[in-house]
Amino acid sequence: MIQKVSLVLINLIFGSLVLLSYYNGVTKQPELSAKLWGGVPSIIQPIIVGSRFISALGFFFFTYNFLVHAGPKTLLLGRFNYWTLHLIYLLVLIPSMLWINLTFKYMLSGTSFDWFAVVLALFCVAIASVFLFLFTIDMKSDGNTFIYLASVVGVSFFTFHTLFLDFLVWTVFYHKG
Repeated sequence: MIQKVSLVLINLIFGSLVLLSYYNGVTKQPELSAKLWGGVPSIIQPIIVGSRFISALGFFFFTYNFLVHAGPKTLLLGRFNYWTLHLIYLLVLIPSMLWINLTFKYMLSGTSFDWFAVVLALFCVAIASVFLFLFTIDMKSDGNTFIYLASVVGVSFFTFHTLFLDFLVWTVFYHKG
């Protein structure tokens, strides 16, 4: 039970900090936030925004699935215990919380080190999302087909968004503008 409570706390605390960092970044640095897209083509931007909202909804489904249908004795992929989920969620939420400020820092400095920090944050989230995808698929359905399918679809969107749209598309196009 303590493991599930701590996973909820991780999501509540760090998830709130992610939202707060984005809110603060956009409202307190409007001149920089307008440049966050970099050279990402304007035709792709609405797709990325829409995917972000679908991914957030999916996040709730697969997180619910882990909280309700996995337990302390659950082995994910036959080898990872429930505590591994805590690490994976932290590897999604902490870099996500840092991303906007790291990007603003890079915009102001232009240094390779700051760009590396931005890309590393996106890479951590992308790799962690792949693990969430694999863990979700491994959960299989034990009678609650809707939650399982919603979790699989949700984690698929989340992984597509973080791995492909954020890590690959955004980083490739950022400097093209």
